[in-house]
Amino acid sequence: MTKKIFFLTLILSIRTETMAANINLLKKISEPEATFLYKDNTINIADLKGRIVLLDFWTYCCINCIQTLPEIKKIEDKYGSNITVIGVHSGKFSNEKDDENIRSAIKRYNIEHPVINDADYAIWQAFGVHAWPTLILIAPDGKVFNSYIGEGNRLYIEKDIERLIEKFTDIKTSPLAYHKKESNPAIKGLKFPSKIAYGGGKIFISDSGNNRIIITNKEGAILSIIGGKAQGDKDGSFNEAEFNSPQGLLYRNNLLYIADTTNNKIKLADLSTKNVTTIAGTGKRGFDRSITNQDAKLVSLASPWDLEFYPDYNSIIIANAGSHQLFSYNTNSKKISVVAGNGRESIDDGAYPFNSLSQPSGLSSYGDKLYFVDSETSSLRTLNNLGIKTLVGSGLFTFGLRDGKGYKALLQHPLGIFADKDGILIADTYNHAIRKFVDGEVSTIIGGERGDNVGNTTITKLNEPNDIIKID
Repeated sequence: MTKKIFFLTLILSIRTETMAANINLLKKISEPEATFLYKDNTINIADLKGRIVLLDFWTYCCINCIQTLPEIKKIEDKYGSNITVIGVHSGKFSNEKDDENIRSAIKRYNIEHPVINDADYAIWQAFGVHAWPTLILIAPDGKVFNSYIGEGNRLYIEKDIERLIEKFTDIKTSPLAYHKKESNPAIKGLKFPSKIAYGGGKIFISDSGNNRIIITNKEGAILSIIGGKAQGDKDGSFNEAEFNSPQGLLYRNNLLYIADTTNNKIKLADLSTKNVTTIAGTGKRGFDRSITNQDAKLVSLASPWDLEFYPDYNSIIIANAGSHQLFSYNTNSKKISVVAGNGRESIDDGAYPFNSLSQPSGLSSYGDKLYFVDSETSSLRTLNNLGIKTLVGSGLFTFGLRDGKGYKALLQHPLGIFADKDGILIADTYNHAIRKFVDGEVSTIIGGERGDNVGNTTITKLNEPNDIIKID
């Protein structure tokens, strides 16, 4: 039977760990002036004198960086022009050093402050940064007041800002013009589509940037749309439902399971009743890494990225990217448990709790194994009753585009996967390629260079493919 391969494009995820140095800001932000990607404006270092400045060192693949952005937005909204926020994008992967890719990520995450492309790590090194994300608060006198590593630091930052406001009575307001989003912009086409699923003759597309799910037939004609009226978190009819950057989709028997990623929830769309309900997640970003048989609605998830049935149709594996783990949701008991990943971001094989993952982002089961791509280690891995085994990939900073056997092959931040009897197809996102793993060997079958061209496998070019499936 002839198969059609469908793929979509996107962006995303990373991290590490350590501390920032006390350095005078006024000598360090790209002298004599820093160029910002969000707009074509520039700012002289002198413009920052007398202001409270918050630097956000991030990279757009990093789930921890992404989860920090809403916290930064709350700080911006609270202090307005009294705080000058500047994003310093110090990309991990080679694909993340490109201006256009960063601009695209800025739009995807609705970032309203200027962002510097620190591709050569000049600013990163000047401030002694060693981890994504790191935030550095600069006092009006130009000195580093404090630094904050990782997530969950908003209240500490706000307390420090209050101290600065109290200490420095003549604080200048921000010189930067912030971008404001359009109110109720008309939706035109897809915007950062991410995951796809197939079943019952229908294709399901998570149109993440438009906060909706699109249902089409195999020819691409739209049959129905779930959500999309607004970004939010709301159950109800297909027309009333609201999502926030939905990703993974899983279909069976007229039920569509949805990983509502930024809402940290799993939702269920019933195609018979045309109604959406929340089945897992509290809506809060979770930090508990030892969940065992807990009520799914009381579990705080962390950026659930993909979903898959395994080892049977009563169990749904959740790629809980934000905690670097795999959870299992039992459809009968409505309970959730950790099945892989001790929460440490690494690439250890073996049984739980000794194995470790790094931002699992794509799942696909075949036979007695669950195959998944672990995006931060650019790896292809498997899960079965013996634990985790790595097939391709060796570490957080080993990546590239190279075909070959096992560890000789290189991927770059893959986000999607599809496994069947013919082998494993991989959406090798930052290589702009579709790769295939068969008999222990990786080969490139589509792409390898960023572009937008459709045709045979030789001329087709992709732009950060995020998922892939086969349909009859």
